[in-house]
Amino acid sequence: MKIRFLIVPLACILAGVASAADAQLLKLVMPDAKVVSGIDFDRVKSTPFGQFVLSQLPSGDSGFREFVAVTGFDPRQDIYEVVMASPADVQKKSGLLLVRGRFDGQRILALFKAEGKTVEMYRGVSILSGGQGAHGVANALAFLDGSTVAAGDVASVRTAIDRRSSSVGMDPALADKINRISANQDAWVFSIAPISAFAPVMHGKNAKGALQGDLIQAIEQSSGGIKFGNTIEISGELTARTDKDASSLADVVKFFANMAAMQGSGGNAGQFAALLQSLTVNAEARAVKLFVSIPENDLEALIKLSSGSTRTPRI
Repeated sequence: MKIRFLIVPLACILAGVASAADAQLLKLVMPDAKVVSGIDFDRVKSTPFGQFVLSQLPSGDSGFREFVAVTGFDPRQDIYEVVMASPADVQKKSGLLLVRGRFDGQRILALFKAEGKTVEMYRGVSILSGGQGAHGVANALAFLDGSTVAAGDVASVRTAIDRRSSSVGMDPALADKINRISANQDAWVFSIAPISAFAPVMHGKNAKGALQGDLIQAIEQSSGGIKFGNTIEISGELTARTDKDASSLADVVKFFANMAAMQGSGGNAGQFAALLQSLTVNAEARAVKLFVSIPENDLEALIKLSSGSTRTPRI
């Protein structure tokens, strides 16, 4: 079998979807991070939606079974928590994927070496380097210990290794905000980067233009989270430059939500429109707060409809 980086199965699980974020993972985040997100897989896996996501993964595929057999790593069971971080700088093209779980690093390293892959030693840690990423930056992966993996561009992985013994970490104010939002959410994201800063990496002139509009440029920070259960609660908050900007932004969000709700008719559009009926949008000073609750069974149905899934429902 052709062994691939563990980024592949990790990405598969992330595509399918806390107690406060793990302090040891946050310590590895770069000091200039502006966008940080995470998922508490231990908690999500115990929820009805988590079980549904696991049931959709290709566990019966022979390639997947072979991967688990030769690496001793089953992403369905062996991932406990994930934190992702980026400085949100299109010039740096850097980022980190930090994973807390259960890994047989020596076994996986032996498999890579057997395939003739080059393993770099950096401060006592083996770094596996791969091909070029989406932005022409070399990818890397390192087993920091038996329960922690760091993946991303080579420079970011090396500096994460450096921070294991360093007192320099992310901005304390940002860390405090992350701890507060992650304490009540199973999946979360926090960004102190203006949304308009992402315009250069968007594909298509329309998307770039939308992110460079006056109201979008007024958004200075954003955050969001998902709490899984029989009812899935999705919340978000946008921080604008002024109270007036926040009020205008809330009105625009309400307008487009109402338009989408009215135009939905049957199929995916109809189901999505029905979900929007529970969306609430409120402006409070400079903050625009959004909240929507979705019955877990309805979200499953929407995903199955979108993917054309014919899997047997859970019992």
